[in-house]
Amino acid sequence: MSSTPVVSEQRQPIPNKILRALAALAIALAGILIFTAISHPARSDYIEYWSSGKLLVQHANPYSPAGVLALEQAHRRPLPDPLIMLNPPWALFLVAPLGLCSVRVGLFFWTILAAGCVAACSKLQFAASKDRGFAFVFAPALSCIVSGQSSPFLLLGFCLFLSFHRSHPFLAGASLLLMTPKPHLFLIFWVLLLVDCVYQKRWLILAGGASALAAATAFSLYFDAHIWQHYFDMLRGYKLQQGFLPTASMLFRMLIDVRVFWLLFVPSGVAILWGLWYYARRKEVWDWRIHGMLLMLVTVLVSPYGFFSDEIVLLPSIAFALTFPRKRRYSAWILLGINSVALYIVFVRHAALSSREYLWTPVTWLIWYLYATGAFERRGGATAADLMSTTEGKTAGA
Repeated sequence: MSSTPVVSEQRQPIPNKILRALAALAIALAGILIFTAISHPARSDYIEYWSSGKLLVQHANPYSPAGVLALEQAHRRPLPDPLIMLNPPWALFLVAPLGLCSVRVGLFFWTILAAGCVAACSKLQFAASKDRGFAFVFAPALSCIVSGQSSPFLLLGFCLFLSFHRSHPFLAGASLLLMTPKPHLFLIFWVLLLVDCVYQKRWLILAGGASALAAATAFSLYFDAHIWQHYFDMLRGYKLQQGFLPTASMLFRMLIDVRVFWLLFVPSGVAILWGLWYYARRKEVWDWRIHGMLLMLVTVLVSPYGFFSDEIVLLPSIAFALTFPRKRRYSAWILLGINSVALYIVFVRHAALSSREYLWTPVTWLIWYLYATGAFERRGGATAADLMSTTEGKTAGA
């Protein structure tokens, strides 16, 4: 008498790493849900993106002051003036999905996307998992998430470019689309990118960027054929020249003549000349993951228009210096102190993003970076050992 053996299947236990990841995700989603439930959408910058998205999907003018104001007042915006999205038409693809949601549901998904951008950057830029938590306590990142700003998309675009610019140049160029909602923040970066692409004959990066920009523009034109006319009409009527900006360019303008708007661009012009010199000395070993870090710090420092939350794009530069193989002693503790002061200003003093209390942060991030990396940036170009050790440190564990 023969019997067929019964094979018992034993369920493999789920790895602890997956369980921890699922638990962290559940806690994050619960936190975002609570934040969405208790927050007032019309009191944050998110309301401008939701209003523009709602008008766009209705094939209306997303830059209409009257249309935006009507939507914002319907949700109890406390101020009498509309908060209008100033981003160019090619950025409207980011806010169009919000137009399909209610204002509170849209805020939930908008916050998830912002946090996801920070999480992706922490994964791409921090080599060791123990360091990745800093991305979520970086003061500009938290400021972006709480205020509903769009700057986390700029961060994601820059991180994707850094990851793909050698292995997948077309995708790297396409990822730059996420940086174009605020192109004024990256004037030096755009110039050096063009110079590097021409010198290295990296035409696929330019092709990817042009293709993505064209597709995003076509998307907005589908909903509003006169989108560019509406955009420039809005800019002409917007009081862009009168507000205070916590930037070095604003201080320069105030020092010379606060009534002259174009003075805001003078520091960027000088910095572009520095950038060309900086690139010329390192063009043979140029690597955006290494030399682009200092470049971005200078770019944000001299930006003609920007706010504290926009400094989230400096997170890759901070990560580079923090994980630098030969960073100086106490640099991590100094960074913690700087970030703690910035967090105090954001969450204790509740300073507005345009407050003068943030004037010190761009130059402080730059000074800290130069201190942490030590002699690395003082040499005329990186040695092969510098490139290899830094690159390996950045990619290990990614």
